[in-house]
Amino acid sequence: MKESYKKLIFIALSILVVGAAIFGFVRPRNEKTNAVNAETAALQSRYDELLSKEVNRQQYLDDTEAYYQMYDAKINEFPSNWDQEYQIMFIQGVRNNENIEYDVHTLGMMQPSLLYSIGGSNSEGTLATTADGSDSAESTGYQCYTTMETLSYEGSYDGVKAFMDYVATFPYRMTLDGISIGWDDTVGNYIGTMSMNIFYITGNGREEQFDVTILDEVNTGVENIFEGGESAGAISKYAGDNGDAIKSDYDLFVTLNPADSDASAKTVGVRSTTASVTSSKNESETVTIKISQDGSTYTAEFGIGVDKQIQEFDPGDDLTLLIQSSDLKDETDLNAVSITINNTSDKTLYVKVAGDESANRVKIANRAGSVVVYR
Repeated sequence: MKESYKKLIFIALSILVVGAAIFGFVRPRNEKTNAVNAETAALQSRYDELLSKEVNRQQYLDDTEAYYQMYDAKINEFPSNWDQEYQIMFIQGVRNNENIEYDVHTLGMMQPSLLYSIGGSNSEGTLATTADGSDSAESTGYQCYTTMETLSYEGSYDGVKAFMDYVATFPYRMTLDGISIGWDDTVGNYIGTMSMNIFYITGNGREEQFDVTILDEVNTGVENIFEGGESAGAISKYAGDNGDAIKSDYDLFVTLNPADSDASAKTVGVRSTTASVTSSKNESETVTIKISQDGSTYTAEFGIGVDKQIQEFDPGDDLTLLIQSSDLKDETDLNAVSITINNTSDKTLYVKVAGDESANRVKIANRAGSVVVYR
């Protein structure tokens, strides 16, 4: 072999060795070095940012503590329950106020219903995280409840207004949802009823934080002092079977089915007549039910969205509404209702929500007057 060929082969082999070294060792090292440099730059930037915040660290801690105190103060605007002791305290405050010419004759409270959950599980079903980084539902979960309390009263016109002021300034949150007032010649005073929405929050050990002291001037005993009248019986009517008797004996009804079933997706109507309103929409819609009375005549105004009907009916001894739901078919089944109930009659409206344990189709958004809901 000629010497020139040997040199060419040697040069080619040298080039191959250098190329292999570059691609096999130098280039990966350079790429790794660049990656490390980029990560170092990012960490340095983060370090510089945290270092600048360290100057205001105490201010951040103080602000966080202030926000927690504001949060606790807002939660403490609500009692941890609304049992008989709280009711006694509420009424005794009326009697102790010399400016309120007002007397409560009867008092009735409906079964509480869950309004909202704070903390604990979120909408995805995972646990919310607490301020200290834990994910315990017990440490964060608050349950917000609402209940309707209806009382009958006698008092002067100024006394009625003074009572409304008393409710507005009461330490715990409540709203006046319905008021009836009329003059009674036999007693020479105004009489009527008032319905109040009471709100309370349980959870996170709040039941142990709130104590009610019954004053010595309040007579206590073991007899039931919460009785008399339709509204006062609201807490116990149908309570024995959680309203199951309403399933077979009801005056008004709302039914919900999958939108693609043979039956209508939504129906609301009066059982004793053919009057009803239906909808086939596979979505959540507003259902309104209003019960009114003129003498011995009872009238129901009911509808879905803007489609409404009015129908007179005879409720008999009890005024009842059955809301019959059904299981969800699949993820495409979106049929649901948001119900507003308003009862201005002299009877308590007893409502049974059946078959909605897992479907969650039924939301009772608003209710006014004497209305008891069993689920």
